[in-house]
Amino acid sequence: MGNRSKEKIDENPIVELFITIKPYAVSISVITVLSGLLTLLFLYFQPSIYESYAIIKIKSEARGGARLRDIDPLSSALSISGNSKVDQELAILKTFYINNRAIEELANREKFIDRINLKIQYFKEEKYKKVEIFSEFPIEIKEIKIKDKKVIGKYIQLIPVVDGFRFKIGKNKSSQVYRYEHSINTKQFKLIVKKYQDFKNPIYFRLNGNNRNIYEKIVRKNLKVSKLNDNVSLIKVAYQDTSASRATKYVNALIDVYIAQSIKDKSKKNNKILDFIEKQLDTTGKKLKLSESQLEEYRVSNSVIEPSIQSQSLINRLSEIEVELSENSIKERLVANLKTVIKHNQNLDSITPILRELEDEPTIRVIERLQDLQRRANELKRDFTEKHPDLKAVRRDIARNRRTIRLNIESLKSNILGRKKELISIKKEYENSLKTLPTKEKQLIGLRRNYEVNSKMYSYLLEKKSENEMKRVATVSDYEIVDRAYSNGIPIKPKRLSSIVIFTVFGFVFAVLLSLLRNFMINRVQNIKDIERLTSLPIYGSLPITAETKFEIRDHPKSKLSEIFRSIRTTLQFIRKVDKSNIILVTSNSPKEGKTVITANLCAIFQMADYKSIVIDLNLYRPEIHNYFNIINDKGISDYLINKHDKIEDIILSTSYPNLDIITAGQRVDNPSDLILSDKLESLIAKLKKEYDFLFIDTAPFSMVADTLYLMQHADINLIVIREQIAKKIFVSNLETMIKKHNIKNVGLVINRTL
Repeated sequence: MGNRSKEKIDENPIVELFITIKPYAVSISVITVLSGLLTLLFLYFQPSIYESYAIIKIKSEARGGARLRDIDPLSSALSISGNSKVDQELAILKTFYINNRAIEELANREKFIDRINLKIQYFKEEKYKKVEIFSEFPIEIKEIKIKDKKVIGKYIQLIPVVDGFRFKIGKNKSSQVYRYEHSINTKQFKLIVKKYQDFKNPIYFRLNGNNRNIYEKIVRKNLKVSKLNDNVSLIKVAYQDTSASRATKYVNALIDVYIAQSIKDKSKKNNKILDFIEKQLDTTGKKLKLSESQLEEYRVSNSVIEPSIQSQSLINRLSEIEVELSENSIKERLVANLKTVIKHNQNLDSITPILRELEDEPTIRVIERLQDLQRRANELKRDFTEKHPDLKAVRRDIARNRRTIRLNIESLKSNILGRKKELISIKKEYENSLKTLPTKEKQLIGLRRNYEVNSKMYSYLLEKKSENEMKRVATVSDYEIVDRAYSNGIPIKPKRLSSIVIFTVFGFVFAVLLSLLRNFMINRVQNIKDIERLTSLPIYGSLPITAETKFEIRDHPKSKLSEIFRSIRTTLQFIRKVDKSNIILVTSNSPKEGKTVITANLCAIFQMADYKSIVIDLNLYRPEIHNYFNIINDKGISDYLINKHDKIEDIILSTSYPNLDIITAGQRVDNPSDLILSDKLESLIAKLKKEYDFLFIDTAPFSMVADTLYLMQHADINLIVIREQIAKKIFVSNLETMIKKHNIKNVGLVINRTL
């Protein structure tokens, strides 16, 4: 057979796998084809999904983060500056508030062709599946009111009949005939059906509920809002739908509503400032008129035109103190706003301009450090859990910086209040100085001071009013549409071709794995590769796969089976004892493995090479070999061993082959084991070896009869027949141990592949 170890080195694992799964070729093919067909069937009923998307740009520092030069301290004090970043804009676009307005905007468009009512969808049955109707609706369902929420999302069949229609929900078909254009009131819903054109086949419709239901069940899972790039403020708004047109219209409606809302919010901001300014102007204007009137009246009545130089100096200084106190008051409001932002953990971008106004650079640097830490935390959150040590360390730094900011703001507040006390104290000193002046001049100074303070405040408010009116007139959105919604009309899912390929391959791989598992779990030998893996014993021959192994050497000497036995004969000739008679014993582990028919064919092929041969049936338990030679088993070796026949010649029978004789088993005996182990059998075999070139012995299976192992010890060549699907793997794996234990020589295997 050659070097077995070398063969194992040269084995191709792919070929080995192929041989292993070959017996399961039919089942593998069936599973693979079924996988492909089931995938096709599944995909047939799956609607194509399209995607439409738009790109919007957030203008620099939109909704917050503006620098000090762009922020009015008054706006900051009123908490009007925004604090949203790109991430917050992503969240806003996903909210029900914005999407609800988009849903309403689509449903209430003037042109019917542009109108999309997401509360209801229409379908028709086409080739065993429901196909949505997107245009040319034969009917329209209006004034929908759902009574039973269980009906939401279910297909309701509208069946046309004479003078109207019937409903069918699930398996329940209504017997009542309803009329078009009339209010329909059932247990599940209330609605009106309007017919635009005649139709014969049933129409299906599906109620999706109110806007909240539509958002939760449909919009939310199909809307994708994401950053287009981390380095630029671009947002991609994408929507998936079974209709490319509907997806495009929804995205456009959403971004239009979103931008309109941003303009409205900015207008509200400016209006709030203007309202505040108007109120302050009204109050300050009245004070200014009053102070002006009082000053003029006092001058006229007391014949006083201008105060003295000393008095004018006091007036200027007190005015400066009053202005500084007003600024200090605004700073107090700014600090109060800062504390609110910090307390509620709001975005810190909006407080930076306030801190610049308050000239608190140290806190600004802490905030910048905090923002860097927050960005770092967001990056880590994408890759790690909250328990990751790096993220935990960043969280600790964030908490530490927030504490520092709070302490700094408290310190800032303390400084502002301290300065306020100083100013009040200085003001009192100057006011005390006024008390030394003559009464008339003192009164004039008081009136002049009130007039100048009110005049300066009124001028400041007029300036702010003008600025904010210009802002209101020029109000534009913080967002710009870079690309309006677009769909290329190519479905994004399901990927039909790739799905078919993937699941067909998956079915094939699954079938192969199942076959390998089955092969592993099956305890019987499946093929020659199993045998080669389980034992290193030489294989002298392998019979072809046939329905049954026949004794056909004589009738079909040129057949494939005959050629295989010739090959076995050649192999055995190389290992036989030269110039001596050889005993070839044929056995198996269990019955029905084909050892007897193989013995018959083997001895027949040897005699054809002019070897004088004899076959001895030592299977005294179930003798069978005589049947292959059409010989009656009326006398045989058992008769000789129990002395019923004294001469060897009496039990040797001729066959139809010129160089082949046979000794049958003979009559059944009660003690076959004793006969096989007797000296008389040994003497018989010794005499036969002198007369014949080859002695072929057919025995009982050695797992059933221990006598066979004794006979194998005395044979020159032992052939063990292993039949695929019959022989157990554990037997093959234990063969070498058994052979070594019983000191059996020259053992080879013959593989019977008969089905």
